[in-house]
Amino acid sequence: MIRLRRVLFLSQPRAEAMRPPREAAMISITDVGKPAVRLRQGWAAVHRVSFDDFDPADEGMLEDEVEYVPLSVDQAQQLAAFIDDIAGRCSSLVVHCRYGQSRSAAVAKAVCDAHGLSFPVGYEMHNPYVWRTVGDALRVR
Repeated sequence: MIRLRRVLFLSQPRAEAMRPPREAAMISITDVGKPAVRLRQGWAAVHRVSFDDFDPADEGMLEDEVEYVPLSVDQAQQLAAFIDDIAGRCSSLVVHCRYGQSRSAAVAKAVCDAHGLSFPVGYEMHNPYVWRTVGDALRVR
């Protein structure tokens, strides 16, 4: 039986250039209003989601003129359903966002926590709001 053993997070340019590994799924995170990323053919499954790298509790960002759209609970539940679906048929999950540092790392960390997989020790650039929201959705399942 196949089971999820590895979760990677990386930038959009690296995701676009990546050849899909065998038995690998992709979560493609884009900024709101940006076009879908062009991924190579061959992924076992792909889930696309758009939200900004934003924590609603971050009052400093609220002062900007830009209207940020955070990850919604519904989106987190859809991510959790996708992860549950691929966990028994894919050995690897690749998560990308624009820079491959915050949103993708947060989703990867939540998946690693939920599935008992290793995450880079000391890595703290992940978005805490995304990590909590996706982690909560994964625990409810």
